[in-house]
Amino acid sequence: MKLNFNISDFNISGNPIPEQVADKILKWHIIPLQRVRDVFNGAIWASQKSGYRSRHWERSKGRSGNSQHVFLGKGAVDWTCRNFPSNHERLLELIIKETDYTRMAIYNSFIHCDYKSTPSGRREVYTSNSKSKWTLKETL
Repeated sequence: MKLNFNISDFNISGNPIPEQVADKILKWHIIPLQRVRDVFNGAIWASQKSGYRSRHWERSKGRSGNSQHVFLGKGAVDWTCRNFPSNHERLLELIIKETDYTRMAIYNSFIHCDYKSTPSGRREVYTSNSKSKWTLKETL
């Protein structure tokens, strides 16, 4: 399998990524999305390098520091593609089919994907408003 991603593409701060986080990015995000990219037949990338965010970075932005992007578990990535408004449904369809993400939230310009447990115990798809408030759209 040829990988079309670099781990540095998943680091919003540019500061060094802990080795265990780099391993999680590769195992839980790059490899599954490479399968999606191969079928999607187009570029997919981490929106604004939004994969790993250190606790310090999160807190410096006024956040709690407990985001899935901190990678205390398997982590989170915000995925996007060219012409997202027209292509997001196909991207979501392939993410659902080719990955094991448990939560997928559709924003205006990306799809947030993570492995956090869901209230239903099943995979869930959400929509997000301009204030990042999620509304359950579908339970898979």
